[in-house]
Amino acid sequence: MSGVIREIKISNLVNYYENPRHAIGSNEADTLKKLFNAVGIQYMLNLATDIQENGLLGNQQVVVVYFDTIQKYVVYEGNRRVAAIKLLLNPNHFDFLDKATIEKAKKIKRRGNISDVINCYVTDEQEAFFIMERLHSGENKGRGIKQWTPREKEIFKVRQNHEKNLSYLVDFYVKRYFDGFDITTILPFTTIQRIFSNHEIRKQIGLDVSNESTFTSTRMKLVIDASKWVIKEAESSGIAVTRLFNKARTIEDKLLPWIQKYMQEKNMDDMQPPKQHNLESISEQSNNIDDNNTLKTNSSTITSINSNVTDNSKSLEHSTSTENPNNNTAIIGSGANAKLPYFFQGLNCSKLDPHDVDTHGVTAVCRELQLFSDKKLVATYPISATFLTRSIIEQSIIYYSKKHTIQGQQKPIWENIENISNLSGKIKNYKNHLPNYITDATMRQYFNTLFGDYEKELDPLNWVVHRPAEFQLDTNTLIELPRKGLLALINYMLL
Repeated sequence: MSGVIREIKISNLVNYYENPRHAIGSNEADTLKKLFNAVGIQYMLNLATDIQENGLLGNQQVVVVYFDTIQKYVVYEGNRRVAAIKLLLNPNHFDFLDKATIEKAKKIKRRGNISDVINCYVTDEQEAFFIMERLHSGENKGRGIKQWTPREKEIFKVRQNHEKNLSYLVDFYVKRYFDGFDITTILPFTTIQRIFSNHEIRKQIGLDVSNESTFTSTRMKLVIDASKWVIKEAESSGIAVTRLFNKARTIEDKLLPWIQKYMQEKNMDDMQPPKQHNLESISEQSNNIDDNNTLKTNSSTITSINSNVTDNSKSLEHSTSTENPNNNTAIIGSGANAKLPYFFQGLNCSKLDPHDVDTHGVTAVCRELQLFSDKKLVATYPISATFLTRSIIEQSIIYYSKKHTIQGQQKPIWENIENISNLSGKIKNYKNHLPNYITDATMRQYFNTLFGDYEKELDPLNWVVHRPAEFQLDTNTLIELPRKGLLALINYMLL
């Protein structure tokens, strides 16, 4: 990176004729016309309005390359922004636009002065191409920009405005009551909002966004089962969920009778508020998070929370095991699946490349863990199950470390831990740098809960590995460990 920041007049900037957004332009006017048509005239007006009101983003300079042949700067990155400013500065020059659009541009311009000079990052063509690819080629395994999911957008709004909508609360409480279960493995986040925020559906279930105590484990179980029914209904109709349940009347006509029947069968006429902590108490707990994002709580609190989660996840296991025995994907990544969860059922190593030398070890362990889970062999071979559990923890951490870079750096995590021989040392290093290693806040909390007290959670596994004649773990302890968040964390590390 050898470029410099300079102030350049808009009149000295030429839009890039070969912009990938459109066909190659023959000259400046033709290039602008193709750009406006490709992006959309209204979208360009929206951008112009935003620039007039808020200016350009300070963290994203327009990237340009100077050409002696034309004695001007060619815009490689930021063509939409530059074109929008050109429109505001000289609306009449855009004769390919209709009069109404030109008048709208003039109206936007009259709201305030538009500077004819902007900061640009001046570099060579090679670096300009590199920047363009990084910004517009998607996440690219962490190298590029990762767009927020609908859930992440909503989380951002909640954290900024402290206003929670229904899909946010459903997502939060389903995870809380059912061992980290991700309800978006059934329905997309936006579809959950559309269906369950419907006035009649919300009223029938008894959900009140202004009263979080109404988001009980019983009601969240109903939402989970209703979501599964919605999927089945769409599949049997041969119509996508988003099309079949896209109107309020359709949602009510189809789903209300099912919910009413469900509530009668489950005797849910008198649903009580949950005894678990609500978001306010969790918010108070968040104030007790230290610089390493470690929850400052005592072991009895963690035990209590894990006990509540386990009890609720058992009720989910019982009901889902009878509803759809062929659906094995409903709770993958959460510590369970649609059948009665056992050990590491739901372990997802499908993204691992068997030809990648870095995946050989973890792939082999995954295969045997899946076999142990499918055959329910933990009680028969508890020592082997312990060996495999400890191994998948270490191998998944190693794999993740080789595939991910330290936040804000280009250095792989592996460079920090490759010379650490024991698992306890690797985990200690992770805990010291956790926010820079794992960007997902939920996964950081799982990591801290599982490995924060190494002697309590992992040392028993080591005792069995190193001294099996003296130490063995009971079957229930082994089977419950993945449900405490270990399975979800490992699946995250193997993505």
